[in-house]
Amino acid sequence: MQKLLKRTAQVEKQAARRQRIARSKAASDTRKLQHSQLKVHNQAKREFLVSARQAQREDWHLGPLAPRRDVGDKAETYGTVPMRLMQAVEKVGGKWKKWGIKEGDRVCVVGKKERDKGKIGVVRELTEEAETCKISIATPEYMKTSSQSQPPVQTTEAPISLSSVRLVTPLTDPSTGDKRDVIVNELTIEPGRRYIANYIDPLTGRRHYIPWPQKEKPEFQDNEDDTLRIDVEQQTWVPTLLRAPMPSAVIDELRNKYSKFRTRHEDSYIEMKEDIDRKSKDREEELEWGGGTPRVMLTPIQELNRQRRMERMAVEEEDKLTEEVLAGIGETMARKGKKLPLRVAEMDKNDTTGEEVDVER
Repeated sequence: MQKLLKRTAQVEKQAARRQRIARSKAASDTRKLQHSQLKVHNQAKREFLVSARQAQREDWHLGPLAPRRDVGDKAETYGTVPMRLMQAVEKVGGKWKKWGIKEGDRVCVVGKKERDKGKIGVVRELTEEAETCKISIATPEYMKTSSQSQPPVQTTEAPISLSSVRLVTPLTDPSTGDKRDVIVNELTIEPGRRYIANYIDPLTGRRHYIPWPQKEKPEFQDNEDDTLRIDVEQQTWVPTLLRAPMPSAVIDELRNKYSKFRTRHEDSYIEMKEDIDRKSKDREEELEWGGGTPRVMLTPIQELNRQRRMERMAVEEEDKLTEEVLAGIGETMARKGKKLPLRVAEMDKNDTTGEEVDVER
């Protein structure tokens, strides 16, 4: 039975090791794929920007002789950004939680290269893997069109990196008592809470807590075919100790009867394994003698060493303190323990006076 349990434990350990290696390999492959996708995405954006700047430079140099570029396939798409370049790409080893921003928060664009720098908007969409967000900001006038002959311009928010935005929260001015929006440069994130880092509210003397945005509860419409809540919460089965929660045959269906991972066995199988272990142990005891040396052919030197070892073991066994001897020593120490301080004091006195004192009383 011990061999069976040892084998099961060993198999479980090996399976856990294989799973750990597989997870590590999958994580490594995922990082490589993300890195390659990010590289291709950045290269496509770079090529698009280089071609746009080159066309702008040519138009400036040629002046009235500059060719028209909004013809053919680019008649309606000239000056726009392809959607494939606006899709966020998952970052390698991203840690979006450190920013402390969620959907519904008011943020301000602070990135140096962002066109809408200084504008405040609400986070409409948050991509955690890519560490980007889309902010709802009013459409600029230059992107609006009033002509009905031309197709309307469809605008959408471009993803902005979380490192280019900062949270905006209202704070009370201690001098005037009015509330004003403040850009939070750094946050302190705790489980379920977020605070302004290195800031103590002068009115309360505590850290300023920034509440999380409230999520809108979805509205559900009741239909005639819906199951009533009272029927759902009704308890229809009560467990009892008189019977098992499932038939014993179900265990064999859930876990293969001959699986090497199985830990539950039938009583007859356990008795058989224990009987085998018992017979094996009896057989080993029959083959052993004296000090546990197996019955094998020994040389004269080995027999002499074995005999001397047995004699030493017998002497050491006789020299061991038995329970009776330990009890007698304890009684003697308890009986003479009160005389010890007096005896020590008289011996100290004898040492100082130089006289002989009889300490035996």
